[in-house]
Amino acid sequence: MVLSFLMLVLLWIVFTRSTDPYVLLIGVVAAGGVTVVKRHLFPSLNPLSLALLYRPHRLIVFFATLLVRFVLSTMHTCRLILLGRQEGRIVALPIRINNPFGQFILLNSITLTPSTISLLLEGDLLYIHWLRAKGSAGDWRTIKESLERTLYPIFERGVDAPR
Repeated sequence: MVLSFLMLVLLWIVFTRSTDPYVLLIGVVAAGGVTVVKRHLFPSLNPLSLALLYRPHRLIVFFATLLVRFVLSTMHTCRLILLGRQEGRIVALPIRINNPFGQFILLNSITLTPSTISLLLEGDLLYIHWLRAKGSAGDWRTIKESLERTLYPIFERGVDAPR
C-alpha cells in the first residue's frame, strides 16, 4: 500500500513537473485517495497475481497458445467474412478455473481472439458470442479449451492440467 502511494506521488511529480506546494499537496491527496480506493476495490489481487510469477514457464506456454489461437482465428474469421458465410451465436460453456484472477484472464483472452467475445461469467458458466460459418459446428470449444488448459495449471495450485 505504501509502495503504491509513493509510486503515485512520484508519477504526479514527474507528470506535473512542478514543486509548487499546492500542486504537491493535490498530488499527495489524490495519491492517497486512489490508494485507499484501490485497497477497498481489489483487496485480494496481490496474492492472486503472484501465481503468475510462480510458474513462468507455464505463462510462456499460455502466451504461445494465445498467439496460435489468435492467428488461426483471425484467418478463419477473415475467410468467413470474405465468403459472406458468417453467423453469430451465443453459447454457454462451463469453466474449470475457480481463481477469480484466472477467470478474468480467460475471459479477456477469449475476447482478444477474433470471432469470440466473452459476455458474462455467471457461476461456472461463461457466455460467449461466437461468429461461425452458417450451418457448421465451428471451433468455439477448441478456443476456450486450449486457453483454459494452459491457464488451469497456473492458477490451481498442486493440480495438473485437465486433459
